[in-house]
Amino acid sequence: MGEVIVDEVTVDKGADEGTAGDGGAGAGIADEGSVGEDTAGVAGSGAGPVTDASPWFGGPRGDQPVPRAGEPGAADASDGTVEAVTERTLQPLLLHSLAELREVWLPLVEAVRARSVVEIGSESGVTSSLLVDMLRRHGGGRLLIVDPDPRGLPDSGEAVEVVTVRGYSPQALDGLPLADAYLIDGDHNFPTVSAELRTVDEAVRAHGGTHFPLVILHDVGWPAGRRDQYYVPSRIPRRDRQPYSWDHGVRLDSAEAVHGGFRGEGAFAWALTEGGPRNGVRTAVEDFIADRPELRFHLVSPIFGLGVVVDRRASWAARVEELLIPWVRNSLLTRMERNRLDLYLYVIRLQDEMTEAARRRQREWARFDATLAEHAARELSLLDAVAQAERALEAERGASQQLRAALGARSSRSWPLARVSRPHRSPVDEPALIHAARTAGAALRTRAADPRLRAARLLLRGYR
Repeated sequence: MGEVIVDEVTVDKGADEGTAGDGGAGAGIADEGSVGEDTAGVAGSGAGPVTDASPWFGGPRGDQPVPRAGEPGAADASDGTVEAVTERTLQPLLLHSLAELREVWLPLVEAVRARSVVEIGSESGVTSSLLVDMLRRHGGGRLLIVDPDPRGLPDSGEAVEVVTVRGYSPQALDGLPLADAYLIDGDHNFPTVSAELRTVDEAVRAHGGTHFPLVILHDVGWPAGRRDQYYVPSRIPRRDRQPYSWDHGVRLDSAEAVHGGFRGEGAFAWALTEGGPRNGVRTAVEDFIADRPELRFHLVSPIFGLGVVVDRRASWAARVEELLIPWVRNSLLTRMERNRLDLYLYVIRLQDEMTEAARRRQREWARFDATLAEHAARELSLLDAVAQAERALEAERGASQQLRAALGARSSRSWPLARVSRPHRSPVDEPALIHAARTAGAALRTRAADPRLRAARLLLRGYR
């Protein structure tokens, strides 16, 4: 049986819910090793003693002044000085690319003296450029990139040939020549990764290889290590596909997919359940090496987990495993990865809470707007009633004036009253009508002067 050497992110089942450590995903995240396990693994496994000049401490010590960035003698990013890192690590917020782990895997590819490399999944082309630079430094070679939509790829030249196969893995791997090293960072699910490893194995046999090539895989840790992730679920046969959701997300404290959490927002889907057979990238690797005792699987925690498959029969096996010693079983890196994931999930939770609060405010403003509109309609109705009353009053005043004029003419000329033309109307109590109109007008003016209504109008005007 193949051997698995891991440095695992585990869930503290005693943690409270606020730290995403409830342990609900324990079976899918940690079944081997734990945080704090083998704390002497680095210094006690051939890495040598830790001294003042050790790269673990990142530079000189003592009372010597430290030069500022840009000054002569200032440290660069390679010496462990955080201030010297010039990359914008918040773009994006979450480190996720295989390129971020180049300090781990690039020396491994160099150690096998690779002259041909296959990269499955090129993302933005950064990893591809790193590989091309590495090949050029060592005299040239061939980089074969498999991606359905490659972007930002480097050009051939200076003794390096770059070949692009536009297609989906593993089908796009069929018929390709055997390479010295493979970087697998495509679709992160059990059926795809299993088929990719089998295709590489078939290429070894077809070309008469004496050992399995160096294989480096990304996303063997949480969350895709024990849970399938699908970019194009329809490409995977239904019998090999886990039940999945485009809308649900994942959290460290839940083996089941949840509303919220780390989710694809339409870019990818998650299997609804973590763990179990035939589920996840790491499960695919472990199943593949289970009946191949010559293969060893090493796992490094940071940035969603890096997996390395080493054939102990290869001449470079000892050197590759020596280079892996500082990274594998490193409890510091494990804790830092767990902290990174906890913080990112916390940021997602805050973003979700802010989004929900904004939606609640939107709903409250909509209700407030509807209330204002209702009051405005009532005010308009009252104003219309006042206007009608004023028109009726004006008509009565006109009639009264006509009546007074007729009465005056009769008195002075003794004309009969019956000759006065008077419009037909119903009897109206003029004093009562005047009083009602004045009362309604005063009520409307009082309502319009209400400071609460004025403040509401100002708020609504500012919101709009």
